[in-house]
Amino acid sequence: MKWKLHALTIEGDSRDEGILRRWHESFSSLSTSADAADITLTLDIVSDVPPSPPRKPNFKQENLIEYYIDGDLVTVHFPRFGQLRLDLAKRISVGEIVREALTAYGVFEDLVAIGLSPHLRRRDYFLIHAFAALTPSPSPITEEREGRGVLIVGNIGAGKTTTGMSLLNAGWKLLSNDSPIINADAKILSYPGLLAAYPNTFARFEATQHLVSTGEGKIMVAAEKIWREVWIESATAGMIVFPQIESRGDHLLELISQPEALRLIIPHAIEQWDKAMIPRHLEILNRLIQSAPAYRLHLSPDVLSIPKVIATSLRK
Repeated sequence: MKWKLHALTIEGDSRDEGILRRWHESFSSLSTSADAADITLTLDIVSDVPPSPPRKPNFKQENLIEYYIDGDLVTVHFPRFGQLRLDLAKRISVGEIVREALTAYGVFEDLVAIGLSPHLRRRDYFLIHAFAALTPSPSPITEEREGRGVLIVGNIGAGKTTTGMSLLNAGWKLLSNDSPIINADAKILSYPGLLAAYPNTFARFEATQHLVSTGEGKIMVAAEKIWREVWIESATAGMIVFPQIESRGDHLLELISQPEALRLIIPHAIEQWDKAMIPRHLEILNRLIQSAPAYRLHLSPDVLSIPKVIATSLRK
């Protein structure tokens, strides 16, 4: 299967029907492509996780991921879920994963992003762990801010997805639910993926209440099945928001400095193992921070009023 991701063609290949089906679901917002692949990712199912290379990893993230680097060849080992082998020169990633990687929440999407992101960076497309949405049209904000995108950046449990879903519920367009792209001009570009949140988040919005079941696990659904024509290709950055859930009566946006915004955003963007790309990555992030004001968003329980608070600041 081949998909058009902006100016690139991404090819996904597998002998496993489950992987192909999941890929189709996750990339359903993209159009297919007949062009030659710019980046290829091949994944297959194995019964056991392949052994890690017999040496100390060059970089390790707790007990979750290990990176073994030999020039342009990178082995990414996931002790629980499998292994990827990246050829950065040929723009090819090949992986073997166990079946659990398809059933554990978010793992498959993370594996795909990890397999693609180093190749994307070398084409000046930089993923950032964030929710990204575009102001609705017709916009309630002033003409010079119309069509501006909002990046919502935060750790798990900070309110990132709840904030993003409140915007979609108010008619905003979706750029990405988890990994928008920042390009060389510091514009926000779309990146595909399923909308995912716990049932209590879906229960807060009338449009998504019907998806809530008696289970406690996260719900995953294509956003276009809830809001028609919700996806948008790109946006100029208008605001960067770092949410945090608090016990308070109303929402508060607190303007923060550019150095503080850069400090907060780096952990959600920079992959430390990819040292060759860090200078360019920092250059792009600096350009992003300089192009749009950044705020801490102190959240109250009233999720339906979040869009108005953000739109009001975009008017300024």
